Amino acid sequence: MLDLQYIHSHTRNLDRSFFNNTPTPGPGAVDSRRPNPRFRSIRTITNDLVADYDGVSVIVRKRMSHGLQVDASYTWSRTRDMATNSNAGGTTMDQYDIRRDYAPANWDVPHRFVASYVYDMPFFKESRNALLKQALSGWQLSGVTTLQSGVPINVTIVPDRANTGSANQRPDVVGTPSADCGGGKLVNCIDPAAFALPAQFTFGNAPRNLLRGPGLFVTDMALVKSFALHRDAQFQVRLEAFNVFNHPNFLNPGSQFGTSTFGRITSANPMRQVQLGGRLLF
Repeated sequence: MLDLQYIHSHTRNLDRSFFNNTPTPGPGAVDSRRPNPRFRSIRTITNDLVADYDGVSVIVRKRMSHGLQVDASYTWSRTRDMATNSNAGGTTMDQYDIRRDYAPANWDVPHRFVASYVYDMPFFKESRNALLKQALSGWQLSGVTTLQSGVPINVTIVPDRANTGSANQRPDVVGTPSADCGGGKLVNCIDPAAFALPAQFTFGNAPRNLLRGPGLFVTDMALVKSFALHRDAQFQVRLEAFNVFNHPNFLNPGSQFGTSTFGRITSANPMRQVQLGGRLLF
């Protein structure tokens, strides 16, 4: 069975948590340039953020036949917002021009393929050897394979170049930004020559979430068999392997321009994990 889906959503009036009473970029002491100099930062919650999602999915389903069932889907999507989870620090760079941060969301994944499958293994079902039939027949193999694009990389700078008292600032783009992270390249996977510190007392022109990190490829599988016990009781044996092919799935590199960790990958998702379990059903 083939299924084609298109989903669009436009969300308005999302919560934005930010520090109000922020001065505009310029020289001089930050506190003396605040709109109301009698106060420092004022935590403010308002409802002025927007977000958009567009996605096209192609889904293929094969119902159980000949012991095999398969569900597979491919999704192309685009998720854009002004700030992702502002209550946890995802604020906009310029509180007076929040639309300049409208860009791919932190969790935007343009391409995603997922396949799940179940296979009732036919081996030894007709065996005349009762011991072999009991031990080796009736096993079921299942799994989920996921391939997807990486999530965005937001290149930031450490110093407060705009002199606004805010640390959520970005550099200038002076070249062609590129990222070639993962696949064995763990150092210098972002070209630093494409960026520069902005002029003093200005915001950088780099868009938010400009680059994209390493993709993901992971397969989880399980081998299961139920042994009949007395009456309706069963004992189920389950062998599970997560990331069964032990494929390295790296996380995003350091993205603070000008630091020693810029463009350096220092962490990854878990490697292969195997567990064996049993369950009594009655």
